[in-house]
Amino acid sequence: MGQKINPLGFRLGTTQSHHSLWFAEPKNYSKELQKDEIIRYYIKNYVEKNMTYSVMELIRIEIEKDVDLTTMKIYILPAHADVFNKHYQREGKNLQPNLQKKFAYVKKKKGDLKTGKDIYVTPKFNLTLIKIDEPYRHANILAKFLSAQLLARISFRKAMKKAIQLAKQANAKGIRVQIA
Repeated sequence: MGQKINPLGFRLGTTQSHHSLWFAEPKNYSKELQKDEIIRYYIKNYVEKNMTYSVMELIRIEIEKDVDLTTMKIYILPAHADVFNKHYQREGKNLQPNLQKKFAYVKKKKGDLKTGKDIYVTPKFNLTLIKIDEPYRHANILAKFLSAQLLARISFRKAMKKAIQLAKQANAKGIRVQIA
């Protein structure tokens, strides 16, 4: 039996980057990883519930953690640019304060050199929404396109050729399509 590896592992450093950038001591690593997953889950649910008319697809969430600042980049595919802009002004701006309230955890830093007392820091959230201009460069969107074509009873060969054509038009570096 062969050894399986996540496809992202092959692409790191060449065509893709990590989805999380932070450092933690070994004893705190699992806690930080769980917080990462909770933040992703919360953002995903928030976008699905509150921004349904303006967001067609949530592509990727990148999280960068510093000592006192957590930066999140959310890559989305907007349904329509004008609807997205109106809806974002109402709902998207509520996402950052909601995250701040939901995840207002306190980090403990080592003692100050002068006083010797521990310092408690509440990290701030910086949120950025990034619109994707070339949707067919992303595997999630191509997979949904293929599944919609197959559900519409279109020939699988035509659907595969169309997916390859769309990826080439979007200047994708490569594509492999397999339907079973």
